[in-house]
Amino acid sequence: MSPATGKNEGALVPSQRMRIAYLLTLVGGFLDAYTYFERGGVFANAQTGNIVKLGIALANGARDKYLSYLIPICSFAVGLMVSLVIKEVLERHEMRLVRRTVLVAEIVGLVVVGFVPLGEEWDRLANCIVSFVAAMQYETFTTFRGEAIVTTMSTGNLRKMVDSLFDGIVHHDGAKLRRAGLYLSIIATFTAGAFLGTRACDAMGRAAVIPVIAMLGVAIAIITALRRRNHRR
Repeated sequence: MSPATGKNEGALVPSQRMRIAYLLTLVGGFLDAYTYFERGGVFANAQTGNIVKLGIALANGARDKYLSYLIPICSFAVGLMVSLVIKEVLERHEMRLVRRTVLVAEIVGLVVVGFVPLGEEWDRLANCIVSFVAAMQYETFTTFRGEAIVTTMSTGNLRKMVDSLFDGIVHHDGAKLRRAGLYLSIIATFTAGAFLGTRACDAMGRAAVIPVIAMLGVAIAIITALRRRNHRR
């Protein structure tokens, strides 16, 4: 049972299942490590970091760095818009392929990134693509087991964990403590993704996106299998 909603998790749509949340959170941490270590110290998902770095570059007059930070910020914004367009078009035609369409687009983008050479100019292109697909994931996958969980960054999840922990301790609320545990597990998963991404970069270089592509493929397979199972019921 979901502590927040009281609903049986099996009754939720497949994309809300927690195994999808953990997979995509692992992807989120992994991609941030990849772009940071392999693509010029840029964060694919955490645009706050890029905005801060852009401000620092502006203050220091480092004109050669402007585009390195501005491009992923703009790409993230465009990715948010495109995901909304996809959702609007598919839902208008009553098609239940929004989430899988976004994951396929993410896979295609990362396959391209895997072939983009290293180097400042090429890294900007790679970061543009990664930020674009990360934004699509961020906009599309927003709720799991009745909870608003972010799979591409951790600040919001950290706040919700602390809020729930406080309420659980002060009001002796077991459901809130379990909710805090849920968000803690998401944060730990994001950290694990960053750890794995760092190790993959050490071992595979720019090809370190390959494990991410595999994880996204598994997510698509899980969603498809769950939809088929629900359809048979």
